[in-house]
Amino acid sequence: VKAEATALADEAASKSRGAAYNKLREQMQGKLYAWVEELAHVRILDPACGSGNFLYLALKRMLDLWQEARIFAADHGLPTVLPEQVHPSQLYGLELNVYAHELASVVVWIGYLQWLQEHGMGVPTEPILRKLDNIQHRDAILAHDSDGKPIEAEWPEADFIIGNPPFLGDKRMRAELGDDYVTALRATFAERVPGGADLVTYWFEKARALVEVGKAKRVGLLATQGIRGGTNRAV
Repeated sequence: VKAEATALADEAASKSRGAAYNKLREQMQGKLYAWVEELAHVRILDPACGSGNFLYLALKRMLDLWQEARIFAADHGLPTVLPEQVHPSQLYGLELNVYAHELASVVVWIGYLQWLQEHGMGVPTEPILRKLDNIQHRDAILAHDSDGKPIEAEWPEADFIIGNPPFLGDKRMRAELGDDYVTALRATFAERVPGGADLVTYWFEKARALVEVGKAKRVGLLATQGIRGGTNRAV
């Protein structure tokens, strides 16, 4: 988009002021503002968000991109008050640990406020810290229906899925999570995740399935080397 907008700016600069010049400038502004609007509606999900570090880094990168667009506008004589701004409400998270879940909202908001302060973007409105309802306290892979039957947990809709899901080897799963939970989990994903696969593979499979049906564009998940071997490799 920057390359296309720059080309329009260069072409406009070669014209004398008039209808052709104004049209090219309008096209350049329209292209830039459309991209800013797209950026301001990107949804990012970390389905094992912990205390929110991945979400914070994603937010910071999007804010930096937004700032690049603002600087481009200033450099080319366009209004620097952009139509929309990147905001923490674009971030979604799932976390089972109650303390990490509460901390994630704070981490994201503090990171957002720090960025605003560092870039001279004004004084934040009250209340200074707000709870992000988009960051949910619940299991990311297993849920139960109204009858108590185990079902696959649903994830919030998102364009991009990122994170570092929990790694727990097959032999430790029952000791850590309990027989009932592991039995229910494996039965629920029986046709998609082979028995004996590590806990982390359930996140990879769920993310893959969302990409396949067009509900997510790209995925970036971390795991240990162990994901390369055995039944993990099948997933």
